[in-house]
Amino acid sequence: MSRMIVAAAVFCALAAAPAQAEEASWHSKGRDTAVAACLDLNGYKPAELVEAVEDGLGDYIVWVSDKDDDLWLCNANEEGAVYANILLEGDLLAGEGGELIADQSGRIAGPAERAERLCAAVGSYMEDLEIVATVDDAMGDYLVWLKNSNDAYWMCNASADAKLYTFEAVQYPVDEAIEADDPVCCETEEDRQS
Repeated sequence: MSRMIVAAAVFCALAAAPAQAEEASWHSKGRDTAVAACLDLNGYKPAELVEAVEDGLGDYIVWVSDKDDDLWLCNANEEGAVYANILLEGDLLAGEGGELIADQSGRIAGPAERAERLCAAVGSYMEDLEIVATVDDAMGDYLVWLKNSNDAYWMCNASADAKLYTFEAVQYPVDEAIEADDPVCCETEEDRQS
């Protein structure tokens, strides 16, 4: 009887392994393609992968270190289309972000909510934006996606302690934007979904 139980357990483990391997393999291919595209696009080679995570909208955030050890935030999809490639140069608000998110209610916000508040506050200076996704950026901060009434996307990278690292419109893939020569063309929600 114990042999039958062991045999059944082995069979179940072997039957489940190909399905799990296939799922992991699919995920890795998309991630690997996004990473390769970001490394290839970086103009300060040799560039190295620091980290890559899902971006909350079906694509990937790829952190790249260039030959000078500068950090780049790259956003690419599983087919290798790059939507953003941004050199991070520190806190864009020079320590003044806390003033933008001061909460008078006495309620304590969590780390992700503080990053969202900062991104929303900065966005409100440009146009009416709504938050559509927030994810841990794998570097200790948060990536917040916002969109306007035309479904154009903005990418904000901010910390829980009110530091703003980037706030960028996310346009067509970088090479298509150059070909189209249209600085205000932003992807719609339908186009951004992978």
